[in-house]
Amino acid sequence: MRTFIIFSGVFVLVLFTGYNIWAEMDRVKEKTTVSPFYKEGLSYTEFGTDSGKGNVIGIQPYLTPDNYATASNFKNILRVYFEALKKENKLTAQSVVVLPEYIGTWLVAANEKENIYHQPTMDAAMTNIVISNLFKFFVNYYRAPVQDKMKYALFSMKAKQMAAIYENTFSQLAKEFNCVIVAGSIALPDAFINKRGELEINNQNKIYNTSVVFSAKGRIIPPLVKKIFPVDDEQGFSACGKTDQAPVFSTRAGKMGLLICADSWFPGAYKNIAGKADFIVIPSLGGADSIWNAPWDGCIGFKAQADVDTTLYKKITKGDAWIKYSMGRRAPQSSIHYGMNVFFTGRLWDL
Repeated sequence: MRTFIIFSGVFVLVLFTGYNIWAEMDRVKEKTTVSPFYKEGLSYTEFGTDSGKGNVIGIQPYLTPDNYATASNFKNILRVYFEALKKENKLTAQSVVVLPEYIGTWLVAANEKENIYHQPTMDAAMTNIVISNLFKFFVNYYRAPVQDKMKYALFSMKAKQMAAIYENTFSQLAKEFNCVIVAGSIALPDAFINKRGELEINNQNKIYNTSVVFSAKGRIIPPLVKKIFPVDDEQGFSACGKTDQAPVFSTRAGKMGLLICADSWFPGAYKNIAGKADFIVIPSLGGADSIWNAPWDGCIGFKAQADVDTTLYKKITKGDAWIKYSMGRRAPQSSIHYGMNVFFTGRLWDL
């Protein structure tokens, strides 16, 4: 019996050691790689006239898994866009730059095994990330306070690293280009701003889809904005932000209201910015053209608002419904007549 116990202990130790050696093998190191797609130049569209009060710039960067492989990859691909804007004299000290929803969330893939970035599907990539981080995954899975424990564990086990890369990237870009940055959003466990003004997480709490605004000095401008109305795909692993948020920020371009994606559909999300903002910005994820142009099937996991014509379900596209019932309708009802909505673009595995 004693021999069996010793043998079993040695076997487990060897297995554990072997797994840890394997898990650390072939992980990508810091490197600087920018897709050659961008060497051909960037396109942009302008609206409005220059009043001398600053501008609001929406960047929809085309992102791929390789762009999330390391912190330097992520920072450098975004810098390409900022440099292009600077070269065109579009970026000034009065500029507010807005990036898409979830732009920081895919940092969950940072510093993983090389083969992860070349998987055929997102499910395969995420599965491989889990396999390479089994012990962290199971700890977070066990304490997950939500229904979709798999997604919660995946994001929470990498949350500290994700938050650090995200904050460092946008803080440096804001300082380097002397502008305010609305850094899209990132899925983090109950993020908050600590006493040093830095982004911190409560790693045993629920995950919130969180947007962070950085000043031209690279500091986080409070408050953090947490999505109030998570859509169907988010509801299993992310929580609803509080309706008493007051997401209005003072910028050189004016008072800015900030809502995240689907929140822009709901009057309740506007109540604390109504009449207080000169303009509104909305980072969104969006979807593939096939989804955007497909028949609209309803209000993304929530009961339709009173002024929504439900007879239009299946009769207009999702894109048409977005124009009809999102910012374009809701913001003017809240006395906000200028705004920008940006969407995520790129190819993340099969997404």
